[in-house]
Amino acid sequence: MLSCLESLVLTKTISKTDPVPLYSQLARLIEDEISCGKLAPGDALPTERELCEAYEVSRVTVREAIAVLKRKELVETRRGSGNYVTKHETVNRDLLGVHNFDLQIEASGHTNQLNLLEFEEDTQSRYVAEVLGVPADTSFIKVVRLRSADDIPLFIETIYLSRSRFSGLVADDFLSTKLFSKKLLEEYKTEISEITLMLDPVLLRENEAAVLHVSELPAAGLLNERISFDTHNNPVVFSQWLFSRHRCRHLLKIKAK
Repeated sequence: MLSCLESLVLTKTISKTDPVPLYSQLARLIEDEISCGKLAPGDALPTERELCEAYEVSRVTVREAIAVLKRKELVETRRGSGNYVTKHETVNRDLLGVHNFDLQIEASGHTNQLNLLEFEEDTQSRYVAEVLGVPADTSFIKVVRLRSADDIPLFIETIYLSRSRFSGLVADDFLSTKLFSKKLLEEYKTEISEITLMLDPVLLRENEAAVLHVSELPAAGLLNERISFDTHNNPVVFSQWLFSRHRCRHLLKIKAK
């Protein structure tokens, strides 16, 4: 008889004719069970022997699969006890909620951290210029920050602002989201009144995966592109938020009429 937990993992099978390595297939199956909630934080995985017998694979294959999951921080090994789903909680993001994501993170019981990775005072981007409706040779301030929840990387945030409009901004202004918002309002009389959000599935680049602590490539990500408008309906900030697939759930709460 299969245990209840083992039967959860066996809802899908692996193929020995598939060019994808067996350990990658097994790791993905277990990851899918974790992502959909069938394996919850703190649950024990089937033993190495059970997985070997169930999937007719070697112990080496099982250990390689577990190693992949451990690098993704989805599974941890407890000495003398076995392998368990880690207790890192997924952060829920309400796409129709308040535009300040920090407030959402903190309201849901998570801690919120920010690290400044890059600050450029003068850069150009035809794409960003087109999005913001300014000339192609416009100079931008570019900021790259790592946003974390519970000290675990959550997403990479890249911000573009017009250099001529916000010429006094310096790197220290981006060390907290509250400081940045306050300065826009008090010194530049710019209040964000509306945000347009676009979502695109992407594959993480190697450097992006490293920042987000994703070890196994290729890895899926979700790119959020945001255009922030002031009270006069002028686009003033363009930002890109890049998430790994397993750390944040993006929710839409829609009320029926």
